[in-house]
Amino acid sequence: MTEMLNKTKMQPVIGLMSGTSADGIDGCILLTDGRHVKHTDISLCQPYPGPVEKAIQAARRDPSSFLADPHRRIALINAITDSHADSVYHLLRRATEEGLPAVQLCGFHGQTVYHQPEAGRTIQLGDGNRLAELCGLPVIYDFRRADMEAGGQGAPLAPVYHQILLSQAGCQHPAGFLNLGGIANLTACADTHLLGFDTGPANALTDAVCQKELGLPYDKDGTIAAQGYISAPFLEAALKDSYFQRSGPRSLDWSHFSDYLQHPDFRTLSVEDKLASLTALSAQSIAVGISNLPFSLRTLIVAGGGVQNKTMMKMISDALPDELTLATAEDIGAASDMIEAELIAVLAARYLAQLPSTWPETTGASAAQIAGIRADPL
Repeated sequence: MTEMLNKTKMQPVIGLMSGTSADGIDGCILLTDGRHVKHTDISLCQPYPGPVEKAIQAARRDPSSFLADPHRRIALINAITDSHADSVYHLLRRATEEGLPAVQLCGFHGQTVYHQPEAGRTIQLGDGNRLAELCGLPVIYDFRRADMEAGGQGAPLAPVYHQILLSQAGCQHPAGFLNLGGIANLTACADTHLLGFDTGPANALTDAVCQKELGLPYDKDGTIAAQGYISAPFLEAALKDSYFQRSGPRSLDWSHFSDYLQHPDFRTLSVEDKLASLTALSAQSIAVGISNLPFSLRTLIVAGGGVQNKTMMKMISDALPDELTLATAEDIGAASDMIEAELIAVLAARYLAQLPSTWPETTGASAAQIAGIRADPL
């Protein structure tokens, strides 16, 4: 079967992504050759089993202890992989039911539990070889390694896909694409530049507060934040973080800002004020990143789970210049909650076609890099 893979033809590719929230798996089937995309309506959002999610959260909180215990590590890697295999089965069943051509490739990001590019280390849990065996498909995985070995940040990986979406939508340059996941990442496209970097936290900190203090997975629609007041002292202190003073390609782990949850000006706030202040931090840090670009954006397309947060979207809109047109992925025919899963499908197709997916201006790598490693079923 692997010899029959077509490297240039648009074909159905599975993309699997579990983001920093670690609440589950986004999966989709995308028609792509790595240069162009056509959406299908086949997608899913599948929660992790409760014990798997708890184990992932424990690994994120204390990665060194997790890595030091080989039995826990292997058990969690296998559980994460098996959960992704279950998602693949569901997607393949849907593809058969809807008469889609046979899927012959799968992109598998794995579950990030640690990302510290300054230390030259990033950890995505998942076994590409095991997934290939379970699903009977070639699997492209470990998308960050080559970039980091070339001196890059290993992130963000999204700019190449954002550029494809902006181009197919006919967005005039300069145009931007903002993804609001646990972390916010920005792509900026001009005629001669493709830039990418993480702007700061998006949903990770507000989710953490909701989960710890309210027993809720997240602030649905930003309703709770809308009831609070922004703490100016906290916001001012947080925006002085050294990360916001950096320029060029940069990325971060959600935990970089977790200490601010213990900031004296933060701990005394009501939960409503905490969520309002953290949402404002996300919006203001995005505005800072956009204002520091070497060119002014005409259009900004926003995607990711944060699009559903009405309070965050309003704060972002208020913080941006009036002349910048704000739109969502849905406005250009894409699905906000599937952008990252679709990205992984595109990266898998680009690996197959031996096309680069990261560049010095997006990750800081020394040269353009082809992202991924291939695993084939035996």
